[in-house]
Amino acid sequence: MSNEQLVYRIKAGEDTANNMLRLWEQNQRFIGMIAVKYSGYAEMDDLKQEGYLALCEAVRHYNSDQAVPFINYAAFYIRQGMQRYIENFGSCIRIPVHRQQSVKKYKKIVAEYQKKYGVSPSDAEIRTLMGVSREVLDNIKESAVMGRIESLSKPVNESEDTFLEDMIVSGEDVENEVDKKVDRERMNRELWEMVETLPSDQSQVIKSRFIDGNTLREIGQKQGKSIERIRQIETKALKTMRAPRRCRTLRGYYEVYLSAAPIHHVGVRQFQRTWESEVERAVLRKADKMGNN
Repeated sequence: MSNEQLVYRIKAGEDTANNMLRLWEQNQRFIGMIAVKYSGYAEMDDLKQEGYLALCEAVRHYNSDQAVPFINYAAFYIRQGMQRYIENFGSCIRIPVHRQQSVKKYKKIVAEYQKKYGVSPSDAEIRTLMGVSREVLDNIKESAVMGRIESLSKPVNESEDTFLEDMIVSGEDVENEVDKKVDRERMNRELWEMVETLPSDQSQVIKSRFIDGNTLREIGQKQGKSIERIRQIETKALKTMRAPRRCRTLRGYYEVYLSAAPIHHVGVRQFQRTWESEVERAVLRKADKMGNN
């Protein structure tokens, strides 16, 4: 059965769990090929799991009327999922020394300007103060956003035929990439501001789950509450955050970042062996939503 036929059945609510498993089995080699490119920064099992979750996300959004092969459509979600996983949980990446110095100079100029005038300098003012071009400043800002990046000459995988520099966008795309990162930072800030508006017990549980990565048991032990009580608090908090008036502008960000966060340590091999992991429950929840749409 083709990918497109399986996706059609899944979205129609026909035996969603088994059809999702078949879709995974048909495409796991393709997902593995993508995962290899990022294997220098995270465990392969974790990357494959992110690929599986991205596959579920692609099913949810795929429209056969677009006449695009499903696997081509899903590739975007798979790469995006793995990249975001690495940003959140992968190995630290260091910026080359010469760019570190530029970032430090950039931050110092911005801080001194803000201290003196009470506002942030414009890009034009920063370029004048640093004596750099628009493109160079964009590169510096990108590095400041990314934090620490590994040497561009380090191989991404053991085959040593793919380097990080091959994965960095070209100069003409830098401005667009910086804008995307700034947008993600803004959405991230708004999301956690939303969490702060929850009752204190709900806010604490959400932070413990999605920032600290604690299990329900660990949170319960710290707070002196049962696992079931912590689960109830978490469920109530997420239900509140899913309210249309709260999450309308953040829905895409919420689905990508929050929904996968608590299960990022469950391996695909375990999922395949037992079909009883937390991944299964998350996938079944996604499948159930697809069937109800």
